[in-house]
Amino acid sequence: MDDQKNDISIKRMIENAFYMIRYAAKYDRSLIVKIIIMNIFLKAGNAVNDTFILKMIINSLTGKTEFGSIVVILLISLVLVICLEWVEQILNEWSKAKLIRLNGKIQRDMSHKNSQMDLLYYDNPEYYDTYVVVAGYADEMIEKTVMIVSKMIGGTIALIIASALIFTINPVLAIFPIAGFTVNLLTRFKIEKLQYQWYTADKKALRKAGYSMRVFYQPEYAKEFKLTDVKAPLRMQFDEALDEAVNAGRKYGPALTWYSLLNWISVFTVFSFFAVPAYLGYLALVLRSIALGEVASANNAANYVRSNLNQINFCLVDFQQIGQYGETFRKLMSYEPVIETCDGLTPNEGSEPLVLKDVSFRYPNADKDTLKDISIEIHPGEKIAIVGENGAGKTTFVKLLMRLYDVTGGSIRYGDHDIREYNTKEYRKKISAVFQDHNLYAASVAENVLLRNVTEDDDEIVIDALNKADFGKRLKTLPNGINTQLTREFDEEGVNLSGGESQKIAISRVFINNSHRAVSILDEPSSALDPVSEYKLNKNLIENAGDDTVIFISHRLSTTRMADKVYLFENGSIIEQGTHDELMAMNGRYKEMFDRQAQNYIIS
Repeated sequence: MDDQKNDISIKRMIENAFYMIRYAAKYDRSLIVKIIIMNIFLKAGNAVNDTFILKMIINSLTGKTEFGSIVVILLISLVLVICLEWVEQILNEWSKAKLIRLNGKIQRDMSHKNSQMDLLYYDNPEYYDTYVVVAGYADEMIEKTVMIVSKMIGGTIALIIASALIFTINPVLAIFPIAGFTVNLLTRFKIEKLQYQWYTADKKALRKAGYSMRVFYQPEYAKEFKLTDVKAPLRMQFDEALDEAVNAGRKYGPALTWYSLLNWISVFTVFSFFAVPAYLGYLALVLRSIALGEVASANNAANYVRSNLNQINFCLVDFQQIGQYGETFRKLMSYEPVIETCDGLTPNEGSEPLVLKDVSFRYPNADKDTLKDISIEIHPGEKIAIVGENGAGKTTFVKLLMRLYDVTGGSIRYGDHDIREYNTKEYRKKISAVFQDHNLYAASVAENVLLRNVTEDDDEIVIDALNKADFGKRLKTLPNGINTQLTREFDEEGVNLSGGESQKIAISRVFINNSHRAVSILDEPSSALDPVSEYKLNKNLIENAGDDTVIFISHRLSTTRMADKVYLFENGSIIEQGTHDELMAMNGRYKEMFDRQAQNYIIS
């Protein structure tokens, strides 16, 4: 992130902070209002007690005020102190408990918003980085925003009260805290801007250094470290990252030092410790124009001003971060999905033709189409294979069928309508898919198969699906059967599966009965299986597909003899199509690939 992107005006920072407060208020307005009011009351109450009431007490004790009146003033001060202590405890304990619930609501909202974003956003590094930053710190930063803004408002009011007392004693005294506050405000924002720019540059460099060191102790890298010299470029990368961090320090460190020195000397030395006591001494001892109570209360007020300036000083550190984070937060909130929230028609019951006509697709900011002029007509119940080398465009083709992306040219029709005319969620109910990059979750086997909450009636369904996915033998060895927890993320007795076993769990999802499903898509889900197991599994899938349309995606050709039609993709285009026998007879690219792989396949 460059300096220009970090250069946010003070006005924009304030807008960002109040934007986040309004966002938090959507979930618990009364809590936000109470926290702000309590912080204002706490700061203002302490300011009144430490200045005006202190002045009244000292003047009463040194004058001719009746004892009863002095007792009343002392009682007022005592009651105020008790109330202030009670409010402070509420802020420290009660508000924290309430904010936990607020933070949970905010995190749920973040997760929901991310789940609603179009898949293209995940392919956009800018969006992904923005989401990671916002989601990672959302609860912390929004809570901090509420607390810091309310403290700054309360602190400013306390400063006005203390300055007002000083002004009533001698207007000249008011110059010192006002001057100190002004210098503090100007220098502190400059200091925080430099610190944030340094932090950003330093974080980028240290992230690179952290990666270079992290891989040294991660077990998945151990074999390559022992067998190769990959350590050398990683160490070089680590050294380069450290050099970047050092250069960032040289760039921002000196200016930061001078601004910090100016801030502390002017604000907390000259205007606070020296100027006020010296001028008060001159008024009391030389001019004899103020009484002892006024000297004590004015000096206390000056100390209170200094103390609040110090607190605001530290609040500004957080406020700078809040302002920068708020800019990123607003940026994330500005992203709006197009595909995921699309409303429209509901597909008819049963299976209908799936027709692609002149379909092209290009990723944002790409120089050329990933897919171009793809035309395919898939009939209900048809079994087709999409084959080709890695990078041919097969997975992008699948994502278009599922409307994870929208075509950039041509059309995809399901039945009588373009798929963009359907309600996205309703359309996707017609499709079941298993991908090569499948996921298993830290949950039970049954939950990983069903991908929902499990009921007592689901046991037989889950076991049947696992048997069809060739996981039956392994299932019998699991300690708790389908209730066995996968991974040891939360359960020390959890089971870690091999790559092939994990793929069988994922594939079993296709065998779950689904009344809505009309199309089953398998995007290289058996890539971790040996060719024999892959052939058996694919045969089982076709035999159990019923009337479903089945689309196999693979760069291995063990399935193509079972398919009604095969489409060979290369560089985003269909270069050959037909049945297995027709393609073999063409003696083209397909036959070349099949012959090269033939020794791995069972041909029946």
